[in-house]
Amino acid sequence: MMDARNSESLTERGELYLCLARAFMTPLDAASYAGLRDALPQDLDELGASLGYDWAEALPAYRAAIGQIDSHASLLGLYSSVFLAPPRTVQLNTGTYLDGALNGGAVLAMETLYRSCGVERGAHFRDFPDHISVQLEFVAWLYLRQAESTVGQESRPAIRPEHFLHDYVARWLPPFVADLEEEIARRGESTNPWLALARLLAVAVAHDAQAPEIAPAELRAQRAIDQARQKRAERGVTDADMAFIAARLREKGLSTDHLAIPPEQRDEAAGYTRKQPPTARRGSRYG
Repeated sequence: MMDARNSESLTERGELYLCLARAFMTPLDAASYAGLRDALPQDLDELGASLGYDWAEALPAYRAAIGQIDSHASLLGLYSSVFLAPPRTVQLNTGTYLDGALNGGAVLAMETLYRSCGVERGAHFRDFPDHISVQLEFVAWLYLRQAESTVGQESRPAIRPEHFLHDYVARWLPPFVADLEEEIARRGESTNPWLALARLLAVAVAHDAQAPEIAPAELRAQRAIDQARQKRAERGVTDADMAFIAARLREKGLSTDHLAIPPEQRDEAAGYTRKQPPTARRGSRYG
């Protein structure tokens, strides 16, 4: 039977992933800068030690990197140049690493999973469900719900946090880290706070992620889907694909005007702007 100590460990994991979720949000105000610089390193140090993560290299690297940024304006400028300004080589919408395209099948699967757990997108939120902060906040919520269920307060959601980490985060995290490393090298920089945070996250995910038990038939089907997605990502979207999509849209009486707009420009063309992901249900340890 799970005891109070296990519940506390689950709560700490929830707090950890919530801290990391907020750390990858756009630092819109001075409070974000102060939290990332002053409070977050201490929180990560305490939580990492309690949970047994080996952050001997990544945490000092984060302290050093964030310590080199002297103002909120500098922090926001760095974040924007790495994650927001085109052409973007590092993708915060991580479904692109899984599907090879924006808003693909993995994104739909995530959104369906969120809804199955009773989690809905906030009306103010204008980004896709595969944004790194949304996924990590969902993991935090799963851990906190799991902690509550150990003391009889809540029923467990349909998926366990360690399974979500395995099925999604552990798959896109290596190419995300690689893209960050390549971008930093291209810019001639020695370090970057979000690279250090991504490496911290990689240690935590390697420790926490766990494959769900899958029946052999389901496993074969999933492998076939993964292979098909990989082949499509390698091939890219062809003119024949676009013609097929356009024909199907016309059959349903839908507009095809948006197909002429590059995917990375569609949010802007639709009048969307990047905003802060949904507010967490629980307070963060920082900010």
